[in-house]
Amino acid sequence: MAEPRVVEDADGLARAVTQAEAGDVIELRPGDYRLGERLNLRADGTESEPIVIRAGTPGTAVIHSSRTTAFKLFAPHWEIRGLDFQGEGSGNHALHIVRRADHAVIEGNRFRNFHAAIKANGEGDPRRFPDNVHVRRNVFVNDGIHTTRWPVVAIDIVGGQGWRIEENFIADMAQGQRGRHGSPGFVKGGAADALFDRNLVICEWRHTGERRIGLSLGGGGTSPGVLDRRRIGDCETCPETLDSRMTNNIILNCPDEPGIYVNRGRDALVANNTVFNAYGIQGRFPETRARVVDNLMTGTVWARDDAELEKTGNIETGWFDKASYIPGLRDHLTHRISDYHVLYPSWISEGAVRWTQDFIEASLNQVRGSFLGQHSRPVERWLLAPEFGDLRLEDMDARPLGAGSAPPEVDHDFCGQPREGRADVGAIQYSAGTCHLPDELERRHGRLFTDL
Repeated sequence: MAEPRVVEDADGLARAVTQAEAGDVIELRPGDYRLGERLNLRADGTESEPIVIRAGTPGTAVIHSSRTTAFKLFAPHWEIRGLDFQGEGSGNHALHIVRRADHAVIEGNRFRNFHAAIKANGEGDPRRFPDNVHVRRNVFVNDGIHTTRWPVVAIDIVGGQGWRIEENFIADMAQGQRGRHGSPGFVKGGAADALFDRNLVICEWRHTGERRIGLSLGGGGTSPGVLDRRRIGDCETCPETLDSRMTNNIILNCPDEPGIYVNRGRDALVANNTVFNAYGIQGRFPETRARVVDNLMTGTVWARDDAELEKTGNIETGWFDKASYIPGLRDHLTHRISDYHVLYPSWISEGAVRWTQDFIEASLNQVRGSFLGQHSRPVERWLLAPEFGDLRLEDMDARPLGAGSAPPEVDHDFCGQPREGRADVGAIQYSAGTCHLPDELERRHGRLFTDL
């Protein structure tokens, strides 16, 4: 690899990016880099000579962006490593990955306070989609709820093939607009052969409120004109993903939504995930065909609207699929109370209406926490403190131990330990050794996590 070209301010970074050639290494000294305009990454790297943008010391070079997009990648074989991206004002995307930006590597960065930190989709005529992109060991956090017309999602991938989204920490993605959801990440739009593996998602970590869904194959759906049709062809009602996998992820504290959602995901595998304080795993619509294997969850595995889910070896603590409608009922009730003076005659006091609201909300929350809904108590008996991310065993005879497939469906666990013999249910193979989340996060992310 070439001798690094060292830069120390935003102007120097812009010049280096514009002049970049295959094999160049652009190294940022510690400091603040305030971008005045979007940086376009257009030069071609190669497999043997990628173009690298990196911090000299990971986490010490801070990219401040109030633009819609900080970096836009158009060309193949770029690597972005060790940077700290900070969104400000109208900052929408830290990275927008399009067209021929195949084999990009986004590793060891922190993305903070963007609406959709990483966005990828097709562009051009004919439309071209980036393939084989790796998003690995990054930290994504938002300091508050984002009320915006834009999607609020850490990783927003439309189309593309062979994406790998691995070992990331994602927390607090919340959308403040009524009727919309925040999300840690999804692939959709005809994406194929995508993988979410070994990610830790905490929907509610440092703040709470609004509807926060977990990881998704399919997201919220895609307009027909922007689909990646290379694998789905000329369909009318199209699958959103094909042959994609969701494995070894830990999804915590998404109390009003499923931890994993498969929306029109054809031939998907959802295996060895741990979902706590959320409504389990849901598959929806006839295009969804998925195998759901060896997952540990609060709530249930629910096949909705003619989805086909083949279920094997899962541990579900809830009994009633439709309990996941409870948050919607609660939100509808809250909306009606907010319109009190319009909806109710004057002889009904506001106090009476609000007492009724509080009573119904409390009743709905009781159902949510009971065996009919999420029913977290069994998992809390087996694990030390799952709500706080401590998934070590409380009970050495816990039900998940050795209750999964033989041979295992997935050959490793959340900490990269091998699964051998019979799988433990969930993201951790306890029989393989110790897998403690704080230690694993510090190992993966260093100061980019511990600074938080």
